[in-house]
Amino acid sequence: MVYVNPSQYPVPDLQPYATGDGNELYCRYYPGAAETATAIILIHGISEDSKYLYPYAQKISSTGLAHVYTPDLRGYGPKAARLGDIDYIGQLENNLADLVKHIKKQLLNVKNVVMAGHSAGGGTAIRFAGSQYADCVDSYLLLAPHLGPGNPTERPGDGHHKLHMGRVIVLSMLDAIGIKRWHGLPVIELYKRPEELHDGLAAKLSFRLLLSRMPMKYKRNLKKLTKPTLVLVGAEDEVFYADRYEALLGMYTKAQVHIVPESNHDGLLESPISYELTANWLQAGG
Repeated sequence: MVYVNPSQYPVPDLQPYATGDGNELYCRYYPGAAETATAIILIHGISEDSKYLYPYAQKISSTGLAHVYTPDLRGYGPKAARLGDIDYIGQLENNLADLVKHIKKQLLNVKNVVMAGHSAGGGTAIRFAGSQYADCVDSYLLLAPHLGPGNPTERPGDGHHKLHMGRVIVLSMLDAIGIKRWHGLPVIELYKRPEELHDGLAAKLSFRLLLSRMPMKYKRNLKKLTKPTLVLVGAEDEVFYADRYEALLGMYTKAQVHIVPESNHDGLLESPISYELTANWLQAGG
């Protein structure tokens, strides 16, 4: 598979939306058919901003299935105030709820909002399902999602990142007694080849941002994934064990799980079968 730097994609320009704290964040908007009543919020992975989601977002929107919004989460993207950091654990859920409000104001005919995410973006969507904002959306679309630390789908470290586990443990212990002073310290470094580097990539994440990207107690969070949910994972996924998703999710959710043949972790976003499965699910009212 030939690597394509996401900065090369003809992505839409970033559009601002207001957040509840009086600031602005940014997203890319891929318009669907004028009459469509479905909008998808598609969340990016752990280090990239929203550009690399272009193939999937463009295909879904251009076929009229849904309007697609790909936000640059707080702490990511070329307009980030502080790359790799946010203000507090849980801030991303607040910001995503603000984006839902923005979409409903921008597209008055939208009746169905799907919270979606790829990789760590899937984990962020699952966190949203366990938050106070769960009823803001109608369903979930998870693409090779990170289900949370310690879950059976996780493969051993692949050498592409370094997690400072000692620091995570100490900061978690301090957090448990209400000490948050050092939450801005970086706890994970993500390694990229020189050709993969681009403006807006977050190569280091703070403790508070890392914890906001995934459900920390995956069993508890999965039980809260009660709305219609579609999970797609590539049969050749090199980040997670694809064959373990169905059994695990079947224990805690009623999610539909499909293994997409001949697709790896990122290739899932370009697979025609992924589009077909997504289309069938959306048309069936997912």
